[in-house]
Amino acid sequence: MGMDFVFTVEVVGIALGVIGLILTIVVCALPTWIEITIIEANVTTTEVVTYGLWMSCVAQGTGQTQCEVYNSMWYPARAMFPTAIILGVLGVTISMVVAKCTNCIKDETSQTKLIIIAGIIFILAGILILITLFMVTITVQINYFTQSKGNFELGNSLYFGWVAAALLLIGGFILCINVGVFGWMMGIFGWIVSLVPCCISVLFILDPYRDTWTFLMTTSISSILGALGVMGSIFGTRCCNCIKSNRTRVKARFIVGIFFILAGILQFTTVFLNYYLTHTFPEYRRGFLIFFAEHSRWAGSMLLIGGTILCCSTLKKKPDSTTTKSISH
Repeated sequence: MGMDFVFTVEVVGIALGVIGLILTIVVCALPTWIEITIIEANVTTTEVVTYGLWMSCVAQGTGQTQCEVYNSMWYPARAMFPTAIILGVLGVTISMVVAKCTNCIKDETSQTKLIIIAGIIFILAGILILITLFMVTITVQINYFTQSKGNFELGNSLYFGWVAAALLLIGGFILCINVGVFGWMMGIFGWIVSLVPCCISVLFILDPYRDTWTFLMTTSISSILGALGVMGSIFGTRCCNCIKSNRTRVKARFIVGIFFILAGILQFTTVFLNYYLTHTFPEYRRGFLIFFAEHSRWAGSMLLIGGTILCCSTLKKKPDSTTTKSISH
């Protein structure tokens, strides 16, 4: 029964990753990321302009549609989205090869390690998609399309992109949960996301604003604590075998959880500081603050969840040795 449950969970994680990959490819190809409806007095002259990563289309009221490749301002998005697709393909390939239903790899230890790698790749792909969607949405809303005439709307592709990212993240987490490393993964990826606000605060420090030092201090300390937690995660897992004693491994897990929790608290502190100090920055810089706050919220949530799971996992009581001896006799 236990093996059937593990097999089912594994299949669900792989299936979510496959569906997320297919949606990612569709979203990357569709030119419906942004929609602008230009309404004129004459219905036949009304136009709907849609923008994607690679091309823009104009649908006229007469029913004619013209599409052309254009020089997009989303150059980072054009790099990150194909990278997410490549990671998704790699994750699907590895997960299918090492799945228990294929029996391509007989060794259970090797299967476990490769399943973890596949889950990590799915999560990385999902994070890349989320960063791309945040970047495109915030940049467009603040800097570009809000100044154009017509009704501005986010296109359907962005919503499908959120779904694709969610499926990849959930599929990756399920694969990692299946082998018992969910707390480690949440903390590690929370630290990776927290590096984005840290880099933004470094850019802000170039401005002559005294309050930017507060952002730099909190994000830097959070990144250092997260890095300590990541190093402890790497050396404290069973697959690494750097720590032989089970008792020492439990203590290391608890310390890593505390590091992640402290880093998460500092991330949320930067979010509160962000809202408190936003009015002190010029209007053209507030878009960066919104981008900063979104990443800090995501990073803080993952760090807190991962740290809490790791700390709670150390509270499991093991059966007393005398009880086990009596049962064995």
